Amino acid sequence: MKWYEEKFVLRRDWILDHLELIGLNSEEAIVALMIDFMNQHNMNITMEDLAHKVNMDAKKVDQAISSLCARRYLQIQAAGGSVRFDLSGLYETDTAKSERVLDSKLFDLFEEEFHRPLSQMEMTKISEWNRTTDRKLVIYALREASAYHSLSINYIDKILRSWKEKGVSAKMIEEGKVL
Repeated sequence: MKWYEEKFVLRRDWILDHLELIGLNSEEAIVALMIDFMNQHNMNITMEDLAHKVNMDAKKVDQAISSLCARRYLQIQAAGGSVRFDLSGLYETDTAKSERVLDSKLFDLFEEEFHRPLSQMEMTKISEWNRTTDRKLVIYALREASAYHSLSINYIDKILRSWKEKGVSAKMIEEGKVL
């Protein structure tokens, strides 16, 4: 399964968070977000419905779709009398690959340590840490929380924020420079 197909990945949040990197203008963004919404809710997508839902004239929607298709962010496939709008290309861009969007081993490590499946909120927070924080530092924070029998996302977040304020790095922890 691809990272963006995981149940805990909020694709529309990812699009909004990476608008400047993937280079969508406002019209392309709203059309992409609506297509993702309609796909998630198994709604039939027609140009008329799409134009109505995003409150744009059909010509502007067509231009946005053409642009998304030209950049290979969107594929439109006709099969069995229905049309499928596939945004996989948007999530498979070099931007998405270079962003550390998902590290399933990190989620597995948290689930193993917590002795339970993670909630949507917990997975979202871990995904955020994975993008913004050294992976080793996240693991060290998990270990510290475990050592103090305080296994919660909020506690781990406090550890990571404290370390960030103090300028603590994974290398410093490995060298024993941090108590």
